[in-house]
Amino acid sequence: MPDLTLSTTPPLVRRPADAPWSRTTEELQALIRRADGGDMSAVPEVRQLLASPGAAALLGGDLARRAEEALLDALCKTRLAARECMLRVMADLRAELAGPNPPPVERLLAERVVACWLHLNSLELSYASKETMPLELAQHYQKCIDRAHKRYLSALKTLADVRKLGVTVQLNVARKQVNIAGAAAQIA
Repeated sequence: MPDLTLSTTPPLVRRPADAPWSRTTEELQALIRRADGGDMSAVPEVRQLLASPGAAALLGGDLARRAEEALLDALCKTRLAARECMLRVMADLRAELAGPNPPPVERLLAERVVACWLHLNSLELSYASKETMPLELAQHYQKCIDRAHKRYLSALKTLADVRKLGVTVQLNVARKQVNIAGAAAQIA
């Protein structure tokens, strides 16, 4: 089971200059450590902090981003320039796929496409970097690559379908409802 505690490493807790809270990085880390250590008195402070837009993601609550970070850590290790290059390519892909001011569903789908792209290409790179390997391992890699490729194509297709339909999807998880609004796009 992966560790789902909020990360307190400096890259995830680095406070941007325009952050709406006045705590220092050290104070934030101490607060998170207290809460993660089971100190119930820290929970109201954490909740207040999380009320600020973007705070949950900044403190490590964005699991999709954390999964990407873990994969980048495994791929790049200490090669920080390579990591920054990959982060830039991923940001460019996200921006290109999502477009300006995307609806939330399209933004999430664009993020999923980029995550699938990263996973697929990391598998391809790992496979290609092996000089020799047993047949069973080669077959395992091929199955993993095939599955990752299917997920990638599925994410791309879903994004294209949502765009083609020109719909806005609203999910109401609490009431188990899906509301779809909007007119279908004109297909030339």
